[in-house]
Amino acid sequence: MTPGIKFHRGGQKALKLERKTIETLEFPEDFEFHSDKEQGRYVKNFQDDVTRFDEKVSKITETIYDTATSAIATWILDSARNQKTLSVFSSDDPIGNLRTALVQCNFTDISRLIRDFRQKTLDFEDERREIRETIVTENDAIHEIIDKVSEMPSTPDTTRIIIIRQFESLRPHFLDSLVSLLYSNATCRSVIPRLRLMICVSTSPAFFTQNSEIVTMNMLELKQFKFTQLEDVFIKIISTGIHAFFEPPRQKPKKIEDDDPKLLMSYDCAPALFSGEFMKYLKNRFLACDYSVSALIRAIQFALLQKYIEDPLWREETHSEELQKYDDVLRLFLDEFGEHSKSEFVRIHMEIQWNSEFWKSLEEEPIFRERKQFLVNSRTNLMEFGQRMLQKTKNWDSKFSKKLEDLLEALEDAYNTTSGPIDTQKTSNNSKMTFLELKKQREQAMIAKQQNPVATAKSAIFTHIMSFFQATLRPYPATWRNVVGTWQDKMTSLDSSDDVDIEKALLSKHLDEPVSVAWRALLCHRNFKMVPMNEWAEAYLKNIKLPKKEAKGAFFAAAGQLEHIGLIRGAADKKSTNINVQYHPIHFVPSL
Repeated sequence: MTPGIKFHRGGQKALKLERKTIETLEFPEDFEFHSDKEQGRYVKNFQDDVTRFDEKVSKITETIYDTATSAIATWILDSARNQKTLSVFSSDDPIGNLRTALVQCNFTDISRLIRDFRQKTLDFEDERREIRETIVTENDAIHEIIDKVSEMPSTPDTTRIIIIRQFESLRPHFLDSLVSLLYSNATCRSVIPRLRLMICVSTSPAFFTQNSEIVTMNMLELKQFKFTQLEDVFIKIISTGIHAFFEPPRQKPKKIEDDDPKLLMSYDCAPALFSGEFMKYLKNRFLACDYSVSALIRAIQFALLQKYIEDPLWREETHSEELQKYDDVLRLFLDEFGEHSKSEFVRIHMEIQWNSEFWKSLEEEPIFRERKQFLVNSRTNLMEFGQRMLQKTKNWDSKFSKKLEDLLEALEDAYNTTSGPIDTQKTSNNSKMTFLELKKQREQAMIAKQQNPVATAKSAIFTHIMSFFQATLRPYPATWRNVVGTWQDKMTSLDSSDDVDIEKALLSKHLDEPVSVAWRALLCHRNFKMVPMNEWAEAYLKNIKLPKKEAKGAFFAAAGQLEHIGLIRGAADKKSTNINVQYHPIHFVPSL
């Protein structure tokens, strides 16, 4: 693969760095290359960081897709799973249910799913077994599919796979009619054991079950799969900018020309820290827009390129000690108050980096409050919690450890000096109590609780420990040279395009653009798939901030642009004024 940065239109521009190019960068006055070899090594790191990031990401995410594809292919093509049952059409005609894989796959990954699935079928195909496929789209006729199934050879080693690209785009009851004809036709019914069905659904399996008849479901041997692992893919990509998941640094190559792609998995391609705002931008760009991995790669490449241009020696500062302490403290926090997993680590890390109100909002979460109550209400639990913190933090902060020891001793003294729990006066159940007496009793109980030395000591211990977490787990300082995307004004200029497309329209800076308003009006409509144009236009006019005359022209221009992109299309019936929505985001947030 040629190193370079891929742009929107599919073109790829290679970054060529020569001595003249390097001299244009503003290096410090005391910096100079002592030899051509040193200059070549610097250029090699520059090129690997900026232009080869896509290779590293493709290697990282490949395992996720490969695992899902292998599971689908094994289920569909494993002949050992073929179970014959008694036919409902004839007692002498033993056939089984049609083995079907229901694959939840985002529309941007459908082509990849079919391509990877074809590659996996080669592992099952040999001289004795032939595998054929039929891809069904919204424009295909049922009789053409029936004809292809009927023409299957009678040899038992031939398998035909019917692949439905996108279930949402099919005509109503298309699948019901297809399955019914397959079982009612004698020729097709005889090859059911050698027939397979793979259905791609871009939204949710619930949409498939709600739009399929019970009779059809009973004829299918159905199993659900998930090909698009959006959260896993995003975590893999975002982890490249989190210190806790950095790979060991690359050893110096014997030759400058050493360019083995396999080395990308054994060293850090870009040891830069992603700032909180940058990670927030990447998350919104991926999960709230079009789930484009290439767009994330391109954004990171531009951010690294900008970092090299502004500060060519940004690699010189690593802050390894501070980052290692941050990682260890965050793992300790998750052990005590969360779930120790990679996804949870990434989620909490992102919240800490970009949400200034994280610790305040954390106190309102039920899980945190339950954990706090569990620790504070029990003497044993709180003492064990304090001892664990002492053991793990003694090498990080001596002042914190010393004060925590004093607070634990104060808690022991409070228990020893307190003869017993402070009891408030209680009236018998039979006696009546006025409102003023009840209020006075509660005030006395509150005062007694506040003056209780045990409760005061417990509160001091918990507050001291939480202050340690808050002091350590905080956003990266903006002065760190190895932090990428520190300033907010750079976030909106990371994607390079000469056209205003749907990618920019979904960013917050372009909320009022006609194409963005038109697109959100479609996604927020009560109908899921088909929207009447008059209702779409009405919702558009309510939200657009333009004069009425300009808004009308902008509406049709936006509709044409959305159709050109491939997000919508007109109904099959030429007399209909409905719009079919081709884009079905899984994680769409209406408040966007």
